[in-house]
Amino acid sequence: MAISPMNKVTLLAPETELDAVLKVVQELQQVQIINLNELKDWKTVNNETLELIDDYDQTNEKPLTDQEILQELTKRRQRIERAILQIEDYITQPSFFEKLKQAKPSVTFNEIEMSGSTFDEYHIVDRVNHLTETYNDLGEKIISTKNQLEGLRKWKPLTVTPNELNRFQYVRALVGTIPSTNEDQFINYIRENVDLEHETVFIDEHDYGVIIFLKDYEDKAIIQDLKDYQFTPFEYTSNKLPAEKIIELEESIKRNKKNREDILNELKNSHSLLAELKLQYEYVANLSFREQAKLQIARTQHLVSVQGWLEVENTEGFLSLLKRNFGEKIVVKVADISDADLDSVPTKLKNNGLIEPFEMLTTMYGLPNYREIDPTPLVMPFFFIFFGMMVADFGYGLLLATVTAIPLKLLKLNRSQKNTVKLVHILSWSIILWGLIYGSFFGFTMPFQLIDINNDITIVMILSIGIGFVHLLIAFGLNVYLKAQDRKFAIAFTEGLAWILIILGIIMLIIGNFFPALSALSTVGGVIAGLSLIGIFIGSIIDAGSITGIGGGLLGLINGVSYFGDVISYSRLMALGLSGVSIAAAFNMIVAYLPPVGRFTIGAVIFMALHIFNLFLSMLTAAVHSLRLIFVEFFGKFYTGNGNPFKPLKTEEKYVDLQQNTNSTEEL
Repeated sequence: MAISPMNKVTLLAPETELDAVLKVVQELQQVQIINLNELKDWKTVNNETLELIDDYDQTNEKPLTDQEILQELTKRRQRIERAILQIEDYITQPSFFEKLKQAKPSVTFNEIEMSGSTFDEYHIVDRVNHLTETYNDLGEKIISTKNQLEGLRKWKPLTVTPNELNRFQYVRALVGTIPSTNEDQFINYIRENVDLEHETVFIDEHDYGVIIFLKDYEDKAIIQDLKDYQFTPFEYTSNKLPAEKIIELEESIKRNKKNREDILNELKNSHSLLAELKLQYEYVANLSFREQAKLQIARTQHLVSVQGWLEVENTEGFLSLLKRNFGEKIVVKVADISDADLDSVPTKLKNNGLIEPFEMLTTMYGLPNYREIDPTPLVMPFFFIFFGMMVADFGYGLLLATVTAIPLKLLKLNRSQKNTVKLVHILSWSIILWGLIYGSFFGFTMPFQLIDINNDITIVMILSIGIGFVHLLIAFGLNVYLKAQDRKFAIAFTEGLAWILIILGIIMLIIGNFFPALSALSTVGGVIAGLSLIGIFIGSIIDAGSITGIGGGLLGLINGVSYFGDVISYSRLMALGLSGVSIAAAFNMIVAYLPPVGRFTIGAVIFMALHIFNLFLSMLTAAVHSLRLIFVEFFGKFYTGNGNPFKPLKTEEKYVDLQQNTNSTEEL
């Protein structure tokens, strides 16, 4: 239904034109390269591609292979991205919502290529690395110096350095600290020991610093006593007094802070540099993708062959563009899709703006293969009905429509984000519609309602089952179409048309029994259903080519029993709609029990919280069960979903949006 038809295009070009050809293909983003190396091994070294990168290993005398070039380009991307992240850590970043309001810069492919080929990438990246490493190193030095300074400040009164004290010839001087808890004991010890003298340098809440003079230089007993009193030597090797060293360290901290502040200012004001690095990242990513494409092409010493898939609608313009850029230098052949190609042709879905958001639901199950049809145009109306029928509240729908309309209008969302929000917005209108039908507004009954879901359960049940019958009939009809397209007419009847006739026959039988005036329908319906059952056996025998096909017919009848269970599955449309409305009404009753003052204060908060919870729960269950009805009851009848996505050679567009170059696309 909405699968874009493809052509197979083959280009034969001189080796020297390979880069130019791939540039054109990448800029247009419309050709998926076919891996010809899966058919034959073509491995040669293209010396020209070495000019695409500056070799990191200049001592390597051997030419790089395509795979090695790709690895080097990957390293370049990683280095650039690391530099980008480093700068982004320091510049002022917009808030999350401000980011959503901002669009990525729009540039042309040629602008990326021209900027990338002249950008001084290695110098800039090295500069960023140097700045960030220096900034971090200075920070560590400042912390280390502060710690050193903190330990040195209390020794500021010291008027002689430990090195000078060590020069005494007949007296040994020890500089260190004693815990303040041992102060009295230590002082008494010194007073009682005639071989010791001491001078107090400082006293604080934890310990006090002393200089201890020993008359006996080698008195090991006294040294051991000092250890017992937890004497800790002052580790200081400088020849400058602590007061002088403190001034020096303070100057060092000021200097390092100033240097660090200069670096920070440079990094903070690197917005233009950041934009250039992001553009360079896109350029190197372009080179990487083209190198990956080179691994898939066929080569001889002087010629290259590039083969790919191209949408039919873009073929004429693509050929004109190649003709204009290369003239007779390359040979191009376009071929229709053959039967041998059908299993490998990629799938590209093509739907209008209303249906496109629902493509994500189809691809959750699996992308259709090229032989199939795109079921999305049918997924859209039924999922729309299912989802709204299971939430079914006018107030919930209005709230959801408003919440999703704001980002669609105000924010710059990428395609995936926009389709997700748009999908919910579309579904909100289904909730509004079914809310009007059921007459529910945040659980309150509105003055008008087409169906009272609490009292007209039978009507809602019949409506749910009726929708289920229509859904299944369409699924069987699609199965008939696809099987007939593959000329499998017997299977088309036994697995599709027969069950359509059986279902219609049963419906006619029921109508005839309920309405005596239409009693003739019962007979007609019974005959149609009976003949269709017999036809299943006949069709199975024809398909098997022998009487053994009866077994297949029996198996088909057994499977057919499950089809009636599938119909009953649609009753969940009624059950979940009823539960959501009932829960909302129950929440309103809870708030109504509050006294008037509480009802309009804390009750309002409770009201909002409970209904938001119910909306979330209703949406979650509606999404899950709607997908089940689509995936199991609908897709299970005709759809395989084993297609390959269309992946053209394109740009990454991580930091920019590609703006189409008018000069290069005017033919398309």
